[in-house]
Amino acid sequence: KNALGKLIEEHEQVGDAIHKIRYLAGGYAIPGDVCNTFMVTYQKLKEFEDDLHKHVHLENNILFLKAAQLLK
Repeated sequence: KNALGKLIEEHEQVGDAIHKIRYLAGGYAIPGDVCNTFMVTYQKLKEFEDDLHKHVHLENNILFLKAAQLLK
């Protein structure tokens, strides 16, 4: 149970970090006068955030719940 609590806490920390990255990146809005590298970087950051949200959702709402049930 302690391990699950630690993992959930880590997910919260990672969520806070990615939200800060999104804020600092202006919501990944791409200005019109940037190079391709800038555009690709922001697109990849957005993809990473989307994948991270899916990963955290699956673990928090499916995997961790099943693990907690096994510990009962």
